[in-house]
Amino acid sequence: MGYAFWLLVSAALFTSFYSWRLIFLTFYGEARGNKHTHDHAHESPMVMLVPLGVLAVGAVFAGAIWYSSFFGKTNEVVKFFGGKYGEPAQELVEAVAERSPKASELHYVMESAPGEAGIYIAPENTILHEAHYMPTWVKLSPFVAMLIGLLTALWFYIWNPSLHKKLAEDQQPLYQFLLNKWYFDEIYDFIFVQPAKAIGRFLWKRGDGNVIAGTLNGIAMGIVPFFTRLAGKAQSGYIFTYAFAMVIGMAILVTWMTLSGGAN
Repeated sequence: MGYAFWLLVSAALFTSFYSWRLIFLTFYGEARGNKHTHDHAHESPMVMLVPLGVLAVGAVFAGAIWYSSFFGKTNEVVKFFGGKYGEPAQELVEAVAERSPKASELHYVMESAPGEAGIYIAPENTILHEAHYMPTWVKLSPFVAMLIGLLTALWFYIWNPSLHKKLAEDQQPLYQFLLNKWYFDEIYDFIFVQPAKAIGRFLWKRGDGNVIAGTLNGIAMGIVPFFTRLAGKAQSGYIFTYAFAMVIGMAILVTWMTLSGGAN
């Protein structure tokens, strides 16, 4: 749990840094676009502005308006999603108190069975309750991470714009590693793309080329012409040849009927 927490705090710090960097590089400092770009810059049409405005209002106010419904007390969350709640067992209350001394009393747990409400919370799952009793430094850590990201972006791109270039020159391996996105694309290409292409080439040349096409071509260009030539030789055009074939056929038919007992 602690490992995941610090990963999320680090993610908040980097997100803050990249977001403020985007703002500073876009709206502050020297212009980076050419004359053609600036001459053709214009506001987005209403078909884009209206959805963006709705999303912006939701991003700013949704958490405050629906805080209790999604992250309030257990009974409030359960009620919002159409479930039933009740008093927890004493053993569960004592277990919660051992894990989080400040959360000594657990008042409600979900009593609805899975599928009866829009959400299901197992009775022993008390994370929602305990989250309200986290230490203050835990609650403030994302905000502190945001401030660190903001100050770092200000330092690199507003107060001392040459600093990030100097840092990139001094730390070339790290700079190239981050610039190439941890070489994730190259690793993915090596592990998945190239083997898939190799298998595809093998199936194309050996499977499709040799087996399928080879078999069809062998039948079409070898076996069929062979029997065609034999059939062509049988069609000589002489009447006595056809009469002789009919006599041989009748002889074979009579012999077969005699040996097999006729109708039997």
